Amino acid sequence: MSIKNKGKTRQRPVSRGPRHEPVPVPVPFARRRWVQLVSMFIVGMVTLSAILWAWHGFQGYRSDDRAATQLAGRQQALGQWKAVLEAQMTAVNAQLQGEIPPVIGTDISSAVDALAKGQDPKATASDLSSSADEFGKAADAIDKFDLSGTISSSGGFDAEGSVSLTSSKVELVEALRAYEQAGKLAALAIAANGDTRAALAKDAKASLASASSLLQSGWIKYSSILTQNDMSASGTASGLGGGAPGGVGG
Repeated sequence: MSIKNKGKTRQRPVSRGPRHEPVPVPVPFARRRWVQLVSMFIVGMVTLSAILWAWHGFQGYRSDDRAATQLAGRQQALGQWKAVLEAQMTAVNAQLQGEIPPVIGTDISSAVDALAKGQDPKATASDLSSSADEFGKAADAIDKFDLSGTISSSGGFDAEGSVSLTSSKVELVEALRAYEQAGKLAALAIAANGDTRAALAKDAKASLASASSLLQSGWIKYSSILTQNDMSASGTASGLGGGAPGGVGG
């Protein structure tokens, strides 16, 4: 047995190739987790931007609507005040010139200037007393107008606008009363002589200077408020204008 096996060559086993692990199938790009997270983030940002844009647009619309309503309220209040003030100014023969303070009390001014120079004025004492009475009536009519209540009921004026408007009323009323005083002093000066006449003329001139200063300040404030609310000091009878809100609002 041993002799027979000597002549045979033993076959070596064939070596096996390397074992391959199963290769996973690639996940589609759209189904990858990081892609989905990024996509969700982008969609969320776009959605949020759209919501914010719509919200700001809505808020802007509400703001514009509120501003228009406040402007209309201010214009209505100013229209009432304008009708009273300018009617009384016209009653004392004021020459309204829009934003420029009106020319007023020319007869009294001329008489006071003449008296200050020691001359006899063209106007009579009776004429000056009559003019002075007209200024007093105009001042009373303007002073009786409830401007503060009108401002409050409109609900559209801010604190600065309210103060400026009421201040203009006070100054204009005081201006008219100063013109009244100057007219009465001038009438008394005409009937006086010597030092008394000179003293009365001096007082009349001081009252006239005060009246002019108050009129300037009060009218500028008044016309400025009108301009800020798309109105004019010498505009239409209604005093109502259109356009965007001005600088004095709520």
